[in-house]
Amino acid sequence: MVILPVLVMVVLLSVIRGQKVNGINDSKWLAVRSNSSEFIHTLPFPNSVFKYKFRGNETRDLFTLFEADYLDDGPGQHIHTREDELFHIIDGNVQFFVNGEQFCGSTGDYVYVPRNVAQAIRIHNINNGTKPVRIQILLTPSGLEGFLDEVAPLYYTGQTNLTWQNEIATKYGIINLAPVEWQDLGCFTAQSSSANRLTSYISSFISFVKNVLK
Repeated sequence: MVILPVLVMVVLLSVIRGQKVNGINDSKWLAVRSNSSEFIHTLPFPNSVFKYKFRGNETRDLFTLFEADYLDDGPGQHIHTREDELFHIIDGNVQFFVNGEQFCGSTGDYVYVPRNVAQAIRIHNINNGTKPVRIQILLTPSGLEGFLDEVAPLYYTGQTNLTWQNEIATKYGIINLAPVEWQDLGCFTAQSSSANRLTSYISSFISFVKNVLK
């Protein structure tokens, strides 16, 4: 189950920070079904849908967990001053910018970004109805859902005032920085889906058999 290793990471991060962890919510356990999440749109990148899995009021403010489906683009360079952040790429390819360094991530990878470290993610221009890049994002401690809750209505009302959005971000300890000059690292030259990998393995096996039979 995808959520399990993420919850283990929460406990480890909490121990590192010296927090007391006697179960996520002493007497309350939680189970979230894959189709029972709360959906919201977010700005300033409207081509994304966030699905809450756990809110802070369900975890004694220990963490917030959600999944993001990105159709295009991603959050620009910014800093979280209040939360540590853990990314788990469920499906797709992503280019990361963390603390001045750029690198590629693909399905199954984890990326941990401490608070007060500049970050951004780049999503390849995916269109024509193809499936989005899906990333599970964990923030600890909780609190960022307040930002998402306040920003989401702007999407539905068509209010794209960046000054207003920045004011909301500042309220939640988010510092927006200058755009990243992305390097061409080849992160999106080939989609790393399991189907593509399987096709590659089969082709290699067939070539091997042909060489043996010559």
